[in-house]
Amino acid sequence: MDPLQFYAAPAAMSRLPETVDRHALPVDLDEQRRVVQGVLVHRDWAPAYGVEGDAIRIDEQNLRSTSEVLERLFAIAPEPLTVAREPVDRVLCICRHFTLLHTALLRATGVPARVRCGFSNYFDRAKWYDHWITERWDGTRWVRDDPQIDELQAKVVKLDFDPYDQPAGKFLTGAEAWVAARAGELDADLFGIFDMWGMAFIGGNVVLDLACLNKVELLPWDVWGISLKWGPHDPVPPDAVAVLDEVAKLVNADDFDVIRDRYENDEDLRVPDEILTMVDGQPVPAHLDLT
Repeated sequence: MDPLQFYAAPAAMSRLPETVDRHALPVDLDEQRRVVQGVLVHRDWAPAYGVEGDAIRIDEQNLRSTSEVLERLFAIAPEPLTVAREPVDRVLCICRHFTLLHTALLRATGVPARVRCGFSNYFDRAKWYDHWITERWDGTRWVRDDPQIDELQAKVVKLDFDPYDQPAGKFLTGAEAWVAARAGELDADLFGIFDMWGMAFIGGNVVLDLACLNKVELLPWDVWGISLKWGPHDPVPPDAVAVLDEVAKLVNADDFDVIRDRYENDEDLRVPDEILTMVDGQPVPAHLDLT
């Protein structure tokens, strides 16, 4: 399959529900981002938008597919997707949901797009925080575009670059971070979130990003296959290190056919229908509909 056709087509996690009027969707890139920002609010930024206390519907962060997110949105406020909600009426989420919906809109309007899982250094210049962004094809190259960043967030973190066409080095995919940390170019202990830092966390993002490149864009706390071999506070076992070295190399080479072949034919890497998801620190079985 042609890679651009592959990334322009919807998939299980990023498919818009039939209730969304495709003809009403904007094709302008700025307007598409505004749609995303008008219906979602990041869990950790919610107080900055006046969403606090009982208005924090924390379980919404566990909504996995675009369809589930929008079903919840329309249950809160039934206006069309293109109508911006008050912050309290937006779906509470994380960065991954911003880029998932953004990717869904891009694909629905014919733009090849893919979700990327990795780390950014623009929320805290001293650390690389777990973060997810969009890559969209502009006709000649993949552009790194962060749809979560609106004017408020850009001002607070004092951005000095265009978050919608990022220069190199502002965001690293899991594979890029893995290779840099393994080579000693960057300190692995600066990569992570909350109390989870280091190679174990980077390794998890390598696996999640490989799935994203195959259009299976899961929650950050979903685990399966190889990612069951270590926890966020454990050393990555040697056999898994060897696999992650290989995966990081092929992901960074961005050879579509090789990436698809390795994913489809490696049971330790391919996402099955039955996985585990972490809820309050405990693994809980979850069924995926990947059709």
